[in-house]
Amino acid sequence: MTETWNGVKVKTQLLTKGTRRYGEKLRKGHPEFLVAHDTGNPNTTVQQNVDYYENTYNIDWDHVASAHIFVDDKEAIVCIPTTEKAWHVLYNATTDNEWYGVDANDGAVGVEISYFNDKKRSQKSLDNGARVLAYLAEYWKIDYKTRMPGHQDIQDDKQDPGNLLEAAGYSRSTANLDKIVAKYYKKDTKQIPQLQVEWKWAGTFVPNTPIKVRTAPSMKGSIVSNDVMKYTGVKVIKFNSIVKEDGYWWISYTSKGKKYYSAICKITDKKERVKHEKYWGKLKWKKEDK
Repeated sequence: MTETWNGVKVKTQLLTKGTRRYGEKLRKGHPEFLVAHDTGNPNTTVQQNVDYYENTYNIDWDHVASAHIFVDDKEAIVCIPTTEKAWHVLYNATTDNEWYGVDANDGAVGVEISYFNDKKRSQKSLDNGARVLAYLAEYWKIDYKTRMPGHQDIQDDKQDPGNLLEAAGYSRSTANLDKIVAKYYKKDTKQIPQLQVEWKWAGTFVPNTPIKVRTAPSMKGSIVSNDVMKYTGVKVIKFNSIVKEDGYWWISYTSKGKKYYSAICKITDKKERVKHEKYWGKLKWKKEDK
């Protein structure tokens, strides 16, 4: 899936769940502030960085680090959903707690921006990073002027995004990034920086084991019945959409005039493709959705 955020092409390539992407939600289910990073390894693209993360997705906890989004001079890649935790600031850093009342890993989105020996490429990468940060700040209603520190501002031993700023011809202060973000903040309200979780794909499903009926596509959703077939009284469930949530694929359907959800399988495919999963029953897609 590819979107455009403030003129930057953004694609989604989620990491396989492991130590880098643990799958745990941010403490409030959404980011409370943003942290600007640079990659610290010059002349690497977002694709190279995300591929490295994927190839080491279950790295030992002693060496684990991750971020939600990578940006370079050509594109951006979301590799961890912005509602999940990533490991981009040390837990023993205290400034994030003093300023925002929460550890950055538990409450913030981390954006890594590439930089290069080529000054023009670094300038373009910096500009793209500012566009993405402005977009995230706007969508999540975050004041970038007070709630978007650089990594170097909240962890004493870090120098990012100063490396990026210097490579682009600026001084190392995060305030220089703020000025560029200001150019793009609230300039484009049409796109939504949110990962797709529902697809309007219809079909039929016949479970081979009792599955629950819930009021929401979540394991916390209220249980209406422990057996969808007995509850609906039909031989085949006709669903009108598919939802990805809580580590499961769900079907959405209407019964007795109300909308319900049932989990049809766990998400086990590394690329999280519903049509490559092992269902708890027989699923048939409508011809146009195959």
